[in-house]
Amino acid sequence: MKTKMLVFHAGTVDSNSVANADDGTNLDLAAFDANNITALAAENNGNGLIYIYFTNSNKFEGGPVGSDTELLEQAFVRLTCTSGKEADVVKDFLALATGNQVNTAPVPVFDAVNNTYPIANVTGIQIRRHTTTATVSSDA
Repeated sequence: MKTKMLVFHAGTVDSNSVANADDGTNLDLAAFDANNITALAAENNGNGLIYIYFTNSNKFEGGPVGSDTELLEQAFVRLTCTSGKEADVVKDFLALATGNQVNTAPVPVFDAVNNTYPIANVTGIQIRRHTTTATVSSDA
């Protein structure tokens, strides 16, 4: 399958920029392979929020980190969108990511710095690449 990269430009890249951040702070620019998308989810807290999860996109990955119950969270991008337009953003994003939408740009760039997005109704982005693990416990 041909690789299609998606670029997310959340802030100006400067001396405070980082490559990994559990909270997304200062993670200003990242590109992810569309083939690594594992899920999308939506919520609304007054603004629409679309979460795009990526596997094989963190600094550390691959199987249990120390045991069968220790896992590394997937990287994700959170798109902020116009309230009530969550379903439209998900559909348009999936069309873009799967190549079913004509895009004149060679690489789709979600650019919060210049407020330009390859699909309608997006108003902002946040990028998170995790370095911490989560421990899964059993009710047993």
